[in-house]
Amino acid sequence: MIASARSSLGLVAAAIVLPLSGCGGGGDREERAVGPIDGTFVGKVAETDALVAVVAAPPAGKQPKREVSVYVADGRQVTEWFAGSAAANSFAASSDDRDAQVKGTLSGSAVTGTLELPGGKTVKYQAIPATGAAGLYDLSVSRKGELSGASAAGIGLKGETPLDSGTGALKLADGKRRKFDVTGLAGGDLPSLRAGQVRLIVLDDGLTGAGKPRSAKGGSAFLIRAPR
Repeated sequence: MIASARSSLGLVAAAIVLPLSGCGGGGDREERAVGPIDGTFVGKVAETDALVAVVAAPPAGKQPKREVSVYVADGRQVTEWFAGSAAANSFAASSDDRDAQVKGTLSGSAVTGTLELPGGKTVKYQAIPATGAAGLYDLSVSRKGELSGASAAGIGLKGETPLDSGTGALKLADGKRRKFDVTGLAGGDLPSLRAGQVRLIVLDDGLTGAGKPRSAKGGSAFLIRAPR
């Protein structure tokens, strides 16, 4: 009787273990499944001096799509703003004139993808989650060149900039100070910027962006880059 009972218990244990093993495999698959990724990612564009910032909005309720914005700038020639949307964690965004497009895939550790530069060349980029004072900043510039604003993550920044050419300075939220060079955009306007707006990408080892004076008397749009 004891042997028979032990045998029965062994069969029951085996019956329990087998379904659990199957469930464990499904659990692994569920752990590998990634929900919608949001946040700010910053990085560099291959084969260029350009920096890239990607901002993915969090899902709004049960909406399948959400906004994704991408800014690419090199402080010399390239300054492009892309707007689009993500379905799951893949996205596509177009420039204001719809002549260029950026595509990418979001993950918790990075955003990778391709973007089309002016002239039609397609290059790869990679951006990682912004930490510390790194990020994409939307700043206001006064008629005297005073800068203030915050990153997409809400981190504040102050500084001052010349409105056409020269050297400016930033004070980051972590207390660090960074200088930057400003050059005028020849004959230039930047439709993606409103008057008095500066858009800036800040990395630990670089910064770049562009701005537009508050009034026409302040000059044309200007470009920002780290000192040479």
